[in-house]
Amino acid sequence: MFQTRRPPKLSKGEFSVTQAMRSLPDFSAEQAFHAASTAFRSLELPGGLSLDSLLKVIEKMRGKRIRVVSTDKLAGTAICGLWLPGRAQEWVFHPPTPWELQRQQFILHELAHMILGHDALPSAGTVLKAGLRELSPEIVRRALMRTEFRTVEEATAEYLADLLADALRVGPGEPGAFEQVFG
Repeated sequence: MFQTRRPPKLSKGEFSVTQAMRSLPDFSAEQAFHAASTAFRSLELPGGLSLDSLLKVIEKMRGKRIRVVSTDKLAGTAICGLWLPGRAQEWVFHPPTPWELQRQQFILHELAHMILGHDALPSAGTVLKAGLRELSPEIVRRALMRTEFRTVEEATAEYLADLLADALRVGPGEPGAFEQVFG
């Protein structure tokens, strides 16, 4: 189980302010922090975590295969990531980027939405029940994309993505494992 880094223990009323939470009122930011921290702890991630092993954990949790696709159709848009849940598999789309850590953050944010079950929220229900054929681009844009963090759901997903990124960095082959490689 992943033991190295956990969300910091804070006394009641304290929470870590991240970029994702700066535009939220304090109460909403605290709510996002605690929801993300709780979701992260519940994953009981294995040591030596990689993006592939994290995908397997989430696939098992969700009971579906997850496909991650880089698409030029998102290049030059405000859309950093797009998650489309399906019956048999889930899709995460992201724009191409030359930076692996940026690509990873795009993916982790969408995976965080899955972990948090944001497809089961009342606001998402009408979108998802309609089926992909009936979705207008604007509905997809509003319901399932990452552009800003002005909602508790987006801030929570981004904070959880930050926690997941931290867990990945202590795994072998990741930039944060420098000390393990070079002593």
